[in-house]
Amino acid sequence: MTLRGKGPTLVGVLWFETILCMIVLGLRIYTRTVIRRSTGWDDLLLIVTWMLMVAFAALCTASAHHGMGMHAGELGIEDTTQGMLLLLVGQSVIAISMGLSKCAVAAFLMRIVVKKWHKLFLWFWNISIMALSILLAITVFAQCTPVQSIWDSRVPSNGCSLNLTIMATIMCAWSAVLDFVLALFPWVALWNLNMKKKEKYTICLSLSLGIFAGICGVIRTTGLDALTQSTDYLYATTDSVMWTMSELTTTIVCVSIPALRPLYRSIRGNLSSNDASNYNDLPPYIKSSGGRSGGRSAKPSFAMDTMTTTTVHGKDIDSESRGSERNEGHGEDTDTRHILQHPPPHSTGIYQVNEVRVSYEDRRPGDVTPGDNMPSIPVKARQHI
Repeated sequence: MTLRGKGPTLVGVLWFETILCMIVLGLRIYTRTVIRRSTGWDDLLLIVTWMLMVAFAALCTASAHHGMGMHAGELGIEDTTQGMLLLLVGQSVIAISMGLSKCAVAAFLMRIVVKKWHKLFLWFWNISIMALSILLAITVFAQCTPVQSIWDSRVPSNGCSLNLTIMATIMCAWSAVLDFVLALFPWVALWNLNMKKKEKYTICLSLSLGIFAGICGVIRTTGLDALTQSTDYLYATTDSVMWTMSELTTTIVCVSIPALRPLYRSIRGNLSSNDASNYNDLPPYIKSSGGRSGGRSAKPSFAMDTMTTTTVHGKDIDSESRGSERNEGHGEDTDTRHILQHPPPHSTGIYQVNEVRVSYEDRRPGDVTPGDNMPSIPVKARQHI
């Protein structure tokens, strides 16, 4: 069946968010396995979560081709039956996926926190959310007897012992609360840890974006009254399904951002190395002439290693330079230190200053005679105390 009604929007949203999570999660796994060489339970839980997410998107897409997103009056009995069955299976799958995503966030935090009560606090939320997720997944198919009566209106029902709407409301509300808890908990648990401020802020701020997952959960919870509209179920639940997927996507993205920081540093470091390598590969006369080449006025320049040792208050300080280039630390937390060229005023003691003067005898390529290995470079040095 051709997608109609809310079907195209539903399918577009589901697969866009699924692909987005695939990209983010793929970068996370690459960072953990290749750069850090350190994987954990949080990575495994996120992989399983994404696989269930793909299954949910596929089931809802198939349901949309059988009328999901359309009103019941536009559908035949066969399409309604198939669409309902596919959607119910998808609801069971996404219930488990939602619980696993919250457990992945908690597992990530457990790798960082050190206090026992912090770990117990996270375990409590893990156990509670997974228990509700499993219970909801079971309730989807155990609510009525016979089970076929849930999706096939032609099969008479003997009664429903479980209320799916109540179970879904409890689970969704608890999940939304957990989103807010996990968004705020890092600020309490990590604030006094001995961590670099940049790493601490990256983790706290990225997980704080889980507030948006909580907002999606609240909107989804308020729209669960659609579950009671059995006569137009495929149309009424469409918005709830999209909000569910958005909550799951936000959770996966938020918990993956802190893990991508080593990848960012690696890319930034490679770019810096490539820039330096490209400069060093230039011919000497290009470097000395500010990028000019081919002119007779351009003089060859020969890089030379020089080492000077200066004694300041009895401490030997070595500084090395390569030609006219300065070698400074480019790390994010590295302090650039400069050695004083002159003794500080009003100080006592003997200072030794080594002054090295280097002069070059310029030769053009045509002046080099056969048998010369390299041009002579006279060096004049003068030392005074």
